[in-house]
Amino acid sequence: MLVDDAREVGDLEIDLDKMYAIVLDGPRTSGLSKLRFWLFDYELHCVACYRFGRWAGRLRTHRPLLGVLALGLYWFWNRRNIRIHHADIFRRADIGPGLLLMHRSGIIVGPAVIGSNCVLHQNVTIGQRIADGDHGLPTIGDDVWIGPGAVICGAITVGDGCTISAGTVLSKDVPPHSLVGGNPGRVIAREYDNSNMINFVIADGVRRR
Repeated sequence: MLVDDAREVGDLEIDLDKMYAIVLDGPRTSGLSKLRFWLFDYELHCVACYRFGRWAGRLRTHRPLLGVLALGLYWFWNRRNIRIHHADIFRRADIGPGLLLMHRSGIIVGPAVIGSNCVLHQNVTIGQRIADGDHGLPTIGDDVWIGPGAVICGAITVGDGCTISAGTVLSKDVPPHSLVGGNPGRVIAREYDNSNMINFVIADGVRRR
């Protein structure tokens, strides 16, 4: 993973590699197909907006004026995503490379910590559990698949390789490689292999399908 200002650019490159591998034809994808994808894939636009917001926040630390201008642009871009696509990934969320939105609508992510290679589906909410006075935020590991309509809230830890089934409401820790479902969410199976669902692996700096 790259560091400092280059980090978000490097993370976006890995995000794109993952999207090419899963949505398009991987390394064989033509330049024209990539151009159409950049122009018309709104899931990519939402991810790129988030990465741009992270980069703008870092820029402000040593180039305040440029950083403020960049954050202003991010604000307008993010507001457009909220209004049109109903997706809001807060720039203070710390999300590793390889982020994939399968369907953008209704995705809300607060300033949580999410590892690399995460897959998010529509109507997912990740944030605080305000009702119980728990202002902590989730920490989600690498290679986690989160299904449609899932809610993950509070100061909890979701281990690497977990699969959060559609409609799950999760507010407690779950161990790595668990299949989780229900409301309230509970572990349905352990040592569950979600590699076919993730379909893209980042390990030791190497990207492979």
